[in-house]
Amino acid sequence: MANDDSGTDPVERALRALVYGPVGLACYVKDSAPTFLGLFVSRGQREVANVRRTVGERLGIVTPEPAPPRADPLGTIGRAATQAGAAAATTVTPVVKAGIDAAASALRTVTGTPSPAAAPTPTPASAAGTDGPGEGGSASDLPIPGYDGLSASQVIERLGGLPASALAQIRAYEVAHRGRRTVLASIDQLTD
Repeated sequence: MANDDSGTDPVERALRALVYGPVGLACYVKDSAPTFLGLFVSRGQREVANVRRTVGERLGIVTPEPAPPRADPLGTIGRAATQAGAAAATTVTPVVKAGIDAAASALRTVTGTPSPAAAPTPTPASAAGTDGPGEGGSASDLPIPGYDGLSASQVIERLGGLPASALAQIRAYEVAHRGRRTVLASIDQLTD
């Protein structure tokens, strides 16, 4: 019978020590060797140049000159990472936005909800967090405790077993306060 605990199995320990570890180390060295090699070569060239200059100065062959500025590999890496992040953001953002728009459009088609242009906008009173008359009541009256502190996905998880009257109450509160389309669409889907 095989042992389920791979940490105590001698075959698994042997594989980890003799196969997985060396393969992982080799892959790491393969990936990072060019970077380290560049750093080592740069440092070696600086050291040899310093020794040559020092020996030349002592023999009187070379006049002393100021030391060259040191390379800043971390600054270079940081700038490269920043540029790569910016490039990725400009490439990925339109793709993600198009996917979100397509999913929202499909959801509107399936649920029959109006387009975003026709979606209700929060009123100034609701944006400030105050309740005007008939604007959805207060969060303490809702059947979901701590409603205002929940994210849209957390609210959607809790909608499932609620009666239609509770869903209507939550819908009115959501329209009056935050107007999250995902929550409203889920309520509409449950009440249909």
